Amino acid sequence: MTEDYRAVTLGDAYNISNFIPLQDEDLEKYYYDLSEVRKTEAIDSINFILSVAEPETTKTILFAGHRGGGKTTELKRLEKKLQDKYFIIYFMADEELDTNDARYTDLYLVIIKQVEEHLRKKNITLDKRLLQGFEDWFKEITKENEETVERSVSIEAASQLGSQTPIPFLVKLWVKLLAQIKGSAKNKKIIRETLEKDISRLKADINALLRDGTKKLREKYPEYKGILIIVDNLDRVPPNVGEHLFFDYAAQLQELDCNIIYTVPISVVYSTENVGNTFDQNLHTLPMVNIYQYDSQETDLPHNDRHLKAMAEIIAKRVNTDILFESEQDLLEIAKASGGHVRQLMRIMRTACMTAGSRGHSKINNDDVDYAIKQEQFSFERVIPHQHYEILAKVCQSKNLENNETSQAILYNTSVLEYNGINRWNYVNPVIKRSELFQEALKSL
Repeated sequence: MTEDYRAVTLGDAYNISNFIPLQDEDLEKYYYDLSEVRKTEAIDSINFILSVAEPETTKTILFAGHRGGGKTTELKRLEKKLQDKYFIIYFMADEELDTNDARYTDLYLVIIKQVEEHLRKKNITLDKRLLQGFEDWFKEITKENEETVERSVSIEAASQLGSQTPIPFLVKLWVKLLAQIKGSAKNKKIIRETLEKDISRLKADINALLRDGTKKLREKYPEYKGILIIVDNLDRVPPNVGEHLFFDYAAQLQELDCNIIYTVPISVVYSTENVGNTFDQNLHTLPMVNIYQYDSQETDLPHNDRHLKAMAEIIAKRVNTDILFESEQDLLEIAKASGGHVRQLMRIMRTACMTAGSRGHSKINNDDVDYAIKQEQFSFERVIPHQHYEILAKVCQSKNLENNETSQAILYNTSVLEYNGINRWNYVNPVIKRSELFQEALKSL
């Protein structure tokens, strides 16, 4: 008999309704397969491309979608599927970079640091001659040496590089440079300008180390096709940074000699420059769960009951809804208010748990759900400029969003969501539809 891990108290339900992407044991316990109600071609296509790739060939793949739409969970599942074929290095960009001001040179440093660290943990040491040449060049251009680096790299940072083998000076230098890029505007500018002066040398040395690492990895583990790097949370960069990374420096992001999956902001997909062409059509977009019955002529779309229940099942995998909800309709109201957006679903659910608990209720009732949805609505109202409401009302009518900077901003903050299936279309976030300002804009059209 399968053990029931679901929460049966409001406190436990609150704790388990968090926004942390599922992985490891939690992925097994709480994951609900949405493939019957959401197109899975995006992640399935990535799996296929990498599964049939020849050993030591490299691919650069973009995985796009709304923030909080479930990309991380799908990437974790992909990682599990490919773990016997690739040496996978997964990291979250926002833990390594300043995502509000990220540059491709920052990514170069993070990627080679991650590769060296993960290979070292497998007792695979990169070629000393290559490392020494790279180190000498870095010392020359940055004016750093062993003494200045040792003074700057904190004990905590050094320990995070964890290994039983000695940590190369070059790795400590990378740690120092990345810390300065993330923490100081002045140092950030100097370091980037210094690296960009001889970007061809930086790229050549990194690729030499990547090729050496791949060769030694496959000698020790011949079952691996090569190295696969998954750069998650890069979709958190604002639209202007996304434009910089994926258009201005698209070539540089594709010139590293390893397989890379970059997560991409949905706003980039809506650029007139066509990121798919820039990355050789290796763009794959995860849509929202379509909880509606699409009708281009209807402003207020009816819901798809089967898809709504699938969203409710995401909660039911974590929480015993029979015990903690007064009625199934209360649960479905949360699903409706989510718009098919997984993180929004969990935010509303968590607020409903907190509200019911703080009011002394033993179960979540309609008033608790309504309050939770209103809090989500108010969060959007605080950040949406008044001039955007007319645009949002037009999207509600047309189911379409123009390709411009305002549209990119609206997608970035999830005021508008993308759905696809037979058609690709847009619709306003359902909590915004409740707003008086939105309703006024709709009436004035």
